[in-house]
Amino acid sequence: MRKSQRPIVSLEDKFIPAHQLAASLLDLAISRGADKHRLLRGTRIFYQDIKSGSSQLSAKQVLTLIANAKAQVSGYDCAFQLGRRLFPGNYGAISTALLHCRNLQDGLRLLSLFSVHICPFMHSYAYGDKQQYHLVINDALGCGEQWQFIVETYFSALVAGIKLLLGQRIPLHFDFPFARPRYIQEYETNLGIRLNFSQPLLRIRFDLAWLVAPFSQHSHSLKYHALQQLKQQHVGQGFIQAVRDNVRKNRQQNLQATAQCFAMSPATFKRKLKVHGVRFQQLQDELGKQQAIYLLQVQKLNNEDSASLMEFSDIPNFRRAVKRWTGFTPQQLRLD
Repeated sequence: MRKSQRPIVSLEDKFIPAHQLAASLLDLAISRGADKHRLLRGTRIFYQDIKSGSSQLSAKQVLTLIANAKAQVSGYDCAFQLGRRLFPGNYGAISTALLHCRNLQDGLRLLSLFSVHICPFMHSYAYGDKQQYHLVINDALGCGEQWQFIVETYFSALVAGIKLLLGQRIPLHFDFPFARPRYIQEYETNLGIRLNFSQPLLRIRFDLAWLVAPFSQHSHSLKYHALQQLKQQHVGQGFIQAVRDNVRKNRQQNLQATAQCFAMSPATFKRKLKVHGVRFQQLQDELGKQQAIYLLQVQKLNNEDSASLMEFSDIPNFRRAVKRWTGFTPQQLRLD
């Protein structure tokens, strides 16, 4: 059985309030000329679900709505415009808590803890070097073809939110695993010019000093009151996120042992992963890639020390694995 008692949410589970992301996307698409009925086609969402303010949707339903909106809304700015609408938005206590955080470090901690409530499609982990804070982003639920739209949406929301809370844009650096898009002007307008594409990781970086820059609306008492409300809610995590966390803590664990941690047979566990669009080996490779980049690119460790920490028996195998995972040699990563 899993040691963690955090509830796990899957693509089919209805846990996303309809009046949040779905409502904002529907309103935006309709304002851009999309037909309401075509937007909802195949989603199993009724317009009354959106208006009621109490209905909950599954991630699969929201992803289908995104696909429909992309097909109907012309231009390439839909995700960016949606992101700019999200915060503070209709997120209740979590929005209030974030608005009244002390600083960016405080806000990012809350975002990580309550990500399933405000950005359920993503999860992240952070590390720092002597100059910069690094936030590595992963898909928490299996967004498939809609992942880039999700990234554009939530990254725009982050930029807009930080600007609201600090009163200025800060110089964020973005590393994308996607090829440079044809609509690069939308990225530059909404995210800034510090953009790198075709990178091995999806990552946000910024100078450490920004972590402690004070937010303009900081209020200890208002934040405390919001957190008291949040304590009444279950803090869950996406299925892929839960598997990644388990594998990260047990790097040499095989599929059979991991399935047992989730109280599943290996066959059921494989089927569950397939529904979410991933394979177990794929997740292991992703984590290996992320660890290699941290050791070689951030820590600047040599091959011998990095290979030892990653439990490789010989250097040639380590070099080959790094090249396969990242597209770069260890030396190229260190020079980046």
